[in-house]
Amino acid sequence: MMVPANIEQSLYDIHNISVDHKTREVYLHSNMDAEEESGVDFRSATVFIKNIRYLNQISHEPILVHMHMPGGVWEDCLAIYDVIKTSPSKIHMLAYGKVESASSVIFQAPKYRVLMPNAHVLIHYGSMSIENEHKAVISSMQWSEKESKKMIDIFTDRCMNSPLAIEKNWKKFMARKHIVAQLDNKSDWILNAEEAVHYGFADGVLGDRKFTTIDKLKNRKR
Repeated sequence: MMVPANIEQSLYDIHNISVDHKTREVYLHSNMDAEEESGVDFRSATVFIKNIRYLNQISHEPILVHMHMPGGVWEDCLAIYDVIKTSPSKIHMLAYGKVESASSVIFQAPKYRVLMPNAHVLIHYGSMSIENEHKAVISSMQWSEKESKKMIDIFTDRCMNSPLAIEKNWKKFMARKHIVAQLDNKSDWILNAEEAVHYGFADGVLGDRKFTTIDKLKNRKR
Protein backbone atom coordinates (compact mmCIF):
# COMPACT_ATOMS: atom_id res chain seq x y z
CA MET A 1 0.00 0.00 0.00
CA MET A 2 1.40 3.35 -1.08
CA VAL A 3 1.65 6.09 1.55
CA PRO A 4 0.35 9.44 0.22
CA ALA A 5 3.20 11.88 -0.42
CA ASN A 6 1.86 14.50 2.01
CA ILE A 7 1.64 11.95 4.85
CA GLU A 8 5.06 10.56 3.98
CA GLN A 9 6.55 14.07 4.17
CA SER A 10 4.84 14.73 7.53
CA LEU A 11 6.22 11.46 8.92
CA TYR A 12 9.69 12.36 7.68
CA ASP A 13 9.49 15.80 9.32
CA ILE A 14 8.29 14.36 12.65
CA HIS A 15 10.95 11.64 12.83
CA ASN A 16 13.88 13.59 11.41
CA ILE A 17 13.41 17.24 12.33
CA SER A 18 10.82 16.88 15.13
CA VAL A 19 8.17 19.18 13.70
CA ASP A 20 4.83 18.88 11.93
CA HIS A 21 4.19 22.25 10.28
CA LYS A 22 0.63 21.34 9.26
CA THR A 23 -0.56 20.61 12.79
CA ARG A 24 1.93 23.06 14.38
CA GLU A 25 3.31 20.43 16.73
CA VAL A 26 6.94 20.21 17.85
CA TYR A 27 8.61 17.25 19.54
CA LEU A 28 11.24 17.81 22.22
CA HIS A 29 13.10 14.67 23.21
CA SER A 30 16.57 13.23 23.72
CA ASN A 31 18.97 12.69 20.86
CA MET A 32 17.60 9.57 19.19
CA ASP A 33 21.05 8.67 17.85
CA ALA A 34 22.67 8.54 21.29
CA GLU A 35 23.48 5.11 22.70
CA GLU A 36 22.44 6.14 26.20
CA GLU A 37 19.54 8.25 27.43
CA SER A 38 20.48 11.90 27.21
CA GLY A 39 18.72 15.15 27.92
CA VAL A 40 18.63 18.53 26.24
CA ASP A 41 21.94 19.38 24.62
CA PHE A 42 23.19 21.93 22.12
CA ARG A 43 21.91 19.89 19.17
CA SER A 44 18.38 19.25 20.45
CA ALA A 45 18.04 22.85 21.68
CA THR A 46 19.16 24.23 18.31
CA VAL A 47 16.70 22.02 16.40
CA PHE A 48 13.90 23.12 18.74
CA ILE A 49 14.73 26.82 18.36
CA LYS A 50 14.77 26.51 14.57
CA ASN A 51 11.42 24.72 14.58
CA ILE A 52 9.73 27.35 16.75
CA ARG A 53 11.12 30.17 14.61
CA TYR A 54 9.97 28.33 11.48
CA LEU A 55 6.41 27.92 12.75
CA ASN A 56 6.30 31.55 13.89
CA GLN A 57 7.23 32.65 10.37
CA ILE A 58 4.27 30.71 8.97
CA SER A 59 1.66 32.14 11.38
CA HIS A 60 1.04 33.05 15.01
CA GLU A 61 -1.48 30.30 15.67
CA PRO A 62 -0.84 28.26 18.87
CA ILE A 63 1.94 25.67 18.91
CA LEU A 64 1.81 22.41 20.83
CA VAL A 65 5.08 20.95 22.13
CA HIS A 66 5.30 17.27 23.07
CA MET A 67 8.12 16.77 25.60
CA HIS A 68 9.68 13.60 26.97
CA MET A 69 13.00 14.62 28.48
CA PRO A 70 15.03 13.46 31.50
CA GLY A 71 16.91 16.74 31.97
CA GLY A 72 19.87 18.17 30.16
CA VAL A 73 22.46 20.91 29.97
CA TRP A 74 21.31 23.90 32.00
CA GLU A 75 22.27 26.59 29.47
CA ASP A 76 20.59 24.72 26.59
CA CYS A 77 17.42 24.26 28.65
CA LEU A 78 17.37 27.99 29.40
CA ALA A 79 17.74 28.72 25.68
CA ILE A 80 14.58 26.68 25.07
CA TYR A 81 12.83 28.35 28.04
CA ASP A 82 13.58 31.81 26.60
CA VAL A 83 12.39 30.88 23.11
CA ILE A 84 9.07 29.63 24.50
CA LYS A 85 8.57 32.69 26.72
CA THR A 86 9.29 35.15 23.90
CA SER A 87 7.40 33.36 21.13
CA PRO A 88 4.73 35.53 19.43
CA SER A 89 2.66 32.34 19.08
CA LYS A 90 1.21 30.91 22.28
CA ILE A 91 2.99 27.68 23.12
CA HIS A 92 1.34 24.89 25.09
CA MET A 93 3.13 21.76 26.26
CA LEU A 94 2.16 18.16 26.87
CA ALA A 95 4.75 16.23 28.89
CA TYR A 96 5.20 12.47 28.95
CA GLY A 97 6.91 10.26 31.50
CA LYS A 98 9.86 12.21 32.82
CA VAL A 99 9.90 15.96 33.45
CA GLU A 100 13.17 15.98 35.33
CA SER A 101 15.95 18.32 36.40
CA ALA A 102 16.46 21.22 33.97
CA SER A 103 13.57 19.97 31.84
CA SER A 104 11.22 20.77 34.71
CA VAL A 105 12.29 24.40 34.24
CA ILE A 106 11.51 24.25 30.51
CA PHE A 107 8.06 22.97 31.48
CA GLN A 108 7.36 26.20 33.39
CA ALA A 109 7.68 28.36 30.25
CA PRO A 110 4.56 27.53 28.15
CA LYS A 111 1.16 29.19 28.47
CA TYR A 112 -0.51 25.89 29.38
CA ARG A 113 1.41 22.91 30.80
CA VAL A 114 -0.29 19.54 30.86
CA LEU A 115 1.05 16.22 32.13
CA MET A 116 0.14 12.75 31.00
CA PRO A 117 -1.55 10.87 33.90
CA ASN A 118 1.56 8.82 34.77
CA ALA A 119 4.14 11.54 34.24
CA HIS A 120 6.15 12.97 37.12
CA VAL A 121 8.11 16.14 37.81
CA LEU A 122 11.52 15.96 39.46
CA ILE A 123 13.15 19.15 40.74
CA HIS A 124 16.59 19.51 42.26
CA TYR A 125 19.59 21.79 42.43
CA GLY A 126 21.84 21.31 39.45
CA SER A 127 25.19 19.56 39.61
CA MET A 128 28.37 20.79 37.96
CA SER A 129 31.98 19.81 37.54
CA ILE A 130 34.45 22.13 39.24
CA GLU A 131 38.08 22.56 38.29
CA ASN A 132 40.78 22.33 40.94
CA GLU A 133 42.09 25.86 40.63
CA HIS A 134 40.96 27.94 43.62
CA LYS A 135 39.65 30.89 41.57
CA ALA A 136 37.77 28.57 39.26
CA VAL A 137 36.12 26.85 42.23
CA ILE A 138 34.97 30.17 43.71
CA SER A 139 33.72 31.42 40.34
CA SER A 140 31.81 28.18 39.68
CA MET A 141 30.20 28.24 43.11
CA GLN A 142 29.09 31.85 42.66
CA TRP A 143 27.64 31.04 39.24
CA SER A 144 25.85 27.97 40.61
CA GLU A 145 24.32 30.04 43.42
CA LYS A 146 22.99 32.61 40.93
CA GLU A 147 21.52 29.93 38.67
CA SER A 148 19.88 28.16 41.63
CA LYS A 149 18.23 31.46 42.60
CA LYS A 150 17.01 31.84 39.02
CA MET A 151 15.48 28.36 39.11
CA ILE A 152 13.75 29.03 42.44
CA ASP A 153 12.35 32.32 41.10
CA ILE A 154 10.83 30.48 38.11
CA PHE A 155 9.08 27.90 40.28
CA THR A 156 7.97 30.51 42.81
CA ASP A 157 6.32 32.62 40.11
CA ARG A 158 4.41 29.59 38.81
CA CYS A 159 3.39 28.55 42.32
CA MET A 160 1.68 31.83 43.17
CA ASN A 161 -1.65 31.06 41.47
CA SER A 162 -1.66 27.41 42.50
CA PRO A 163 -4.38 25.69 44.54
CA LEU A 164 -1.81 25.29 47.35
CA ALA A 165 -0.84 28.98 47.42
CA ILE A 166 -4.50 30.02 47.42
CA GLU A 167 -5.32 27.48 50.13
CA LYS A 168 -2.41 28.68 52.32
CA ASN A 169 -2.92 32.34 51.42
CA TRP A 170 0.80 32.56 50.62
CA LYS A 171 2.59 35.73 49.76
CA LYS A 172 5.47 35.35 47.34
CA PHE A 173 8.19 35.15 49.99
CA MET A 174 6.24 32.40 51.78
CA ALA A 175 5.94 30.28 48.64
CA ARG A 176 9.64 30.79 47.94
CA LYS A 177 10.56 29.76 51.49
CA HIS A 178 8.52 26.56 51.15
CA ILE A 179 10.10 25.66 47.79
CA VAL A 180 13.63 26.27 49.13
CA ALA A 181 12.87 24.07 52.15
CA GLN A 182 11.72 21.24 49.89
CA LEU A 183 14.85 21.48 47.76
CA ASP A 184 17.15 21.72 50.78
CA ASN A 185 15.61 18.69 52.48
CA LYS A 186 15.50 16.36 49.46
CA SER A 187 18.16 15.45 46.93
CA ASP A 188 15.32 14.95 44.43
CA TRP A 189 11.90 16.51 44.93
CA ILE A 190 9.51 14.24 43.00
CA LEU A 191 5.86 15.09 42.38
CA ASN A 192 3.29 12.99 40.58
CA ALA A 193 0.96 14.67 38.08
CA GLU A 194 -1.70 15.65 40.61
CA GLU A 195 0.87 16.98 43.08
CA ALA A 196 2.51 19.06 40.36
CA VAL A 197 -0.86 20.64 39.56
CA HIS A 198 -1.48 21.33 43.27
CA TYR A 199 1.85 23.20 43.49
CA GLY A 200 1.21 25.13 40.27
CA PHE A 201 4.03 23.41 38.40
CA ALA A 202 1.47 22.12 35.87
CA ASP A 203 -1.94 23.37 34.79
CA GLY A 204 -3.65 20.04 34.47
CA VAL A 205 -3.54 16.35 33.64
CA LEU A 206 -4.63 15.12 30.23
CA GLY A 207 -8.12 13.70 30.57
CA ASP A 208 -9.22 15.95 33.42
CA ARG A 209 -12.11 18.41 33.12
CA LYS A 210 -10.01 21.29 31.77
CA PHE A 211 -7.92 19.27 29.33
CA THR A 212 -10.06 16.36 28.19
CA THR A 213 -8.17 15.79 24.91
CA ILE A 214 -4.99 16.88 23.15
CA ASP A 215 -7.09 18.94 20.72
CA LYS A 216 -8.70 20.80 23.64
CA LEU A 217 -5.23 21.67 24.96
CA LYS A 218 -3.94 22.65 21.54
CA ASN A 219 -6.84 24.96 20.76
CA ARG A 220 -7.30 26.46 24.21
CA LYS A 221 -7.71 30.20 23.85
CA ARG A 222 -7.68 31.44 27.45
